[in-house]
Amino acid sequence: MKFRKILMLSSLIIFFTFQSCLNLRQCNEVFAHRYLCKNNSNAINYLDINADGTFLHIYEEGDVKLKNSGTWEKNEDGYCYIELSDWKTFNEKGLNYEDYNNGILYINGDYLDMSPDGNSSTSFIKDQSSLTK
Repeated sequence: MKFRKILMLSSLIIFFTFQSCLNLRQCNEVFAHRYLCKNNSNAINYLDINADGTFLHIYEEGDVKLKNSGTWEKNEDGYCYIELSDWKTFNEKGLNYEDYNNGILYINGDYLDMSPDGNSSTSFIKDQSSLTK
């Protein structure tokens, strides 16, 4: 009897441990807003994620103004990320950006992260003053 209780308790602990590890991210259903990247205090750097499936990425530093737009799609296989078409790395490299066919941003609560490891200086954070989008 005691062995069964220990076995049952161990099974529950293992189950809940694996359940919690499957998805540690907060995957918001509604995340169409403006997101800011604050890694360069000399630049204006934001990403508008629109509910119609389009995005606009603006980077301004001094006299240089860069603009990129495309479409985005949320991953449908249970992982918390969005895939963007025609992504440019303004938020990571500023004026020395790289141009990719697509990019992935991981959804983590109020953050859109460049990697699944969590937020960093190149992550975008939801602009709380623009919640009307």
